Amino acid sequence: MTPQIFLQKYCKFFAIGFFALFLMKSMQSCNRNSQLLVQKIDYLITIDSLTKQTQKDLDSIKQLRFELKIANNQTLSANEKASAIQNAVEKMKSNTTITVKGVEKN
Repeated sequence: MTPQIFLQKYCKFFAIGFFALFLMKSMQSCNRNSQLLVQKIDYLITIDSLTKQTQKDLDSIKQLRFELKIANNQTLSANEKASAIQNAVEKMKSNTTITVKGVEKN
């Protein structure tokens, strides 16, 4: 049997075999691409959730900084009031004379 006759006789089997190999490789490629797509979607979901969490954290930090500024302003205001009261008390003490009854001057 010569190679030409062999190829003519079994050409259909080779074609079917190559077609089956082609289908298997195509399915493997599709499966690999779908797995990559699923991983990409998972990464995108993770990145999105981390971005949202980061934004929430930044908003919380801004809120806390604002509250800290308010507390600092209230502290400064309270210190100014205390200083004004202390100055007024010192002025009252310096202008006040104390008389004690029952003590006679000699």
